[in-house]
Amino acid sequence: MPGDRLKNASPRPRVLVVGFAGHQGMEYLPVVQENAEVVGGVDPAPGAASLADTWGFPHYDVLGEALEKVEFDAAVVTVPHSEHFPICVKLLAHGRHVIKEKPFAVTEPEARQLVHLAQRADRSVFTLLQRNFNPAFQFAQENLARIGRPYWFSYDYHFNLAHPTTGWRASREQAMGGVLLDMGYHLIDVLCGMFPEPPRVHSAFVHQYQEMRDRRLEDLVSLMCSYPSTGLAGSLRISRHSHEKIEHLCVLGTEGALNVAPGGATLHAVGGLLLERHTWEGPKTDAVRSMIAHHLGHLDDRYYRQDHLQRQLAAVRTIDGIYRERTREQNELADRCA
Repeated sequence: MPGDRLKNASPRPRVLVVGFAGHQGMEYLPVVQENAEVVGGVDPAPGAASLADTWGFPHYDVLGEALEKVEFDAAVVTVPHSEHFPICVKLLAHGRHVIKEKPFAVTEPEARQLVHLAQRADRSVFTLLQRNFNPAFQFAQENLARIGRPYWFSYDYHFNLAHPTTGWRASREQAMGGVLLDMGYHLIDVLCGMFPEPPRVHSAFVHQYQEMRDRRLEDLVSLMCSYPSTGLAGSLRISRHSHEKIEHLCVLGTEGALNVAPGGATLHAVGGLLLERHTWEGPKTDAVRSMIAHHLGHLDDRYYRQDHLQRQLAAVRTIDGIYRERTREQNELADRCA
């Protein structure tokens, strides 16, 4: 009977939104409200209180006050990079699930501690990465085996901003990294879903603007990855100030090639014969909607949780390793010049 189905339906999860007044929080908020009951919001930004009134939920300036006054199952966290770790630690200590913007963590030790805390609390920490829910990237993942043994990939992701980076991403203390940690996290996550972690990565950090050089926030990064045990190698180029906004991944294999962009993917045989084309013309909000609904529906799925945590640990370990190697090289250069 229809009444019985309604009676047995799972209740909508209660969600606290943390950092909801920023650009990313505003993008996710309506989709979260479609899939959950938003019971409160935390954001000290001017205008956050009136925004919460408009959306119909209580507003709090600090997380501690919300934890004292609101009952919720999960928090959706969209804050600057420097705030991710302490917020997640506090939420897990109070037994709450976390659904958060990337990165999962900034450093490998922080990532390992989050995994430990999540497992100890029996709670999920899911990272919001839209490409995993984009049909073009899903097609590439599902058809990777059709190109045989992959031996090369190239991945380019560029914005075409006409001015220096602004906002919290222009602050070393808040951003804690440049385009590699910000834009590059999406790409490293995609590659971690297709290939093992790269044992060797060579990097070049480039600055278009002197102020970004002074703050040690790279405007462009070029990476060369190699996997000696499999014969795979590949390159990534990521920047904010190219002449066009573009994202394109190409994977070459012994039996064909995959080309992937947000709007579609193609599968080619060796020699260039088109075997299959998959296009996606849906709005970006479709991927966002699928992503948030999926994570909210799998909060208590321990198997999905474990796979997700291990993949995010691999992504953080790769990026943190690149930054640490970069710092080591700079220190050695400084010592030689001293």
